[in-house]
Amino acid sequence: MPTGKSQGDNLAYSTLQFRQIWKFGTLLAVAIFLSGCEAPLNLAGVEQELAKPIHRYDQFQAAARNDKLMVVVGEAGAVLVSGDNGRTWQRQELPGRPTLIDLALCADGRFVALDTTRRVWLSDHKATDWQASPIETMEAVMALTCDGQNRIWVVAGFSTILSSADGGVSWNEESFDEDAQLTSVQFLDENIAYITGEFGMVLKTSDAGANWERIADIPGEFYPQAAHFVDTERGWAVGLNGAIVHTSDGGESWQSQDSGVNIPLYGITGAGETLYAVGENGFVLRYAAGTWQALPHENNILSYLRAASAGPDSLLVAGGNGVLFTLATGG
Repeated sequence: MPTGKSQGDNLAYSTLQFRQIWKFGTLLAVAIFLSGCEAPLNLAGVEQELAKPIHRYDQFQAAARNDKLMVVVGEAGAVLVSGDNGRTWQRQELPGRPTLIDLALCADGRFVALDTTRRVWLSDHKATDWQASPIETMEAVMALTCDGQNRIWVVAGFSTILSSADGGVSWNEESFDEDAQLTSVQFLDENIAYITGEFGMVLKTSDAGANWERIADIPGEFYPQAAHFVDTERGWAVGLNGAIVHTSDGGESWQSQDSGVNIPLYGITGAGETLYAVGENGFVLRYAAGTWQALPHENNILSYLRAASAGPDSLLVAGGNGVLFTLATGG
């Protein structure tokens, strides 16, 4: 009985070999063709975008100013500084690119920022050199301020209040032992300050923060996105669905005000008796003579506005997708 391959078997084997060689050759030719046609990667556009002080992907969260500087902070450690009322900006990114969520001006002219990894960043007087200090807490930090004695105050989850008298080196911590996030803190003078938080919680101190007491809650378990007091008695808080509430008796009672909009409002600030609120879709509201009205501007914005800082003749606003501009307010 023959043990070798038949002529048909040899023919089939040769055909298979030919197909494999043809397939390999075709793939090789395509690879060579594609490699020859591939255009060199052009990064000029990317480099040009990164060279700008403001990037399209910036997510700004907070703003503050003194008589010489405007400062805006946001995600990826972005810190923008302007010394000419917002006409030009200089950018830096803090080490580790932290998410910066709040910013305040201290009495000595320095700025202090808060990041989500439980750190404060204290600047020099030019807002160019920033030094980080950890916050000794396990709670999620939400907002901060700097009082007239340059003490740093941070409010956090679980109704927690933290303070530092040495630039963040050491911290004192207290809590009202309620599962509520505190979202704003503001000192009005050397002694009186207010904190607002989840479920309408309002806290007040009359002795420079030595003691805090819970006063009347904002009705309806209101969640204040931000709050602003113009003096020790009159304050406003903003929230979702265009909600604005107001007190004229130091937080003992709160009344709703008609904002004229039904969008989330994320920030509120003021200059003298004039207030400004900012929110979704680039909305800016102005409060004067007892009425909230939309403040027109020429910027076509589809993202949010959260940061706002008012001066005597201009309003600085910033938010998502690299939105950052000033509006002349005419005093």
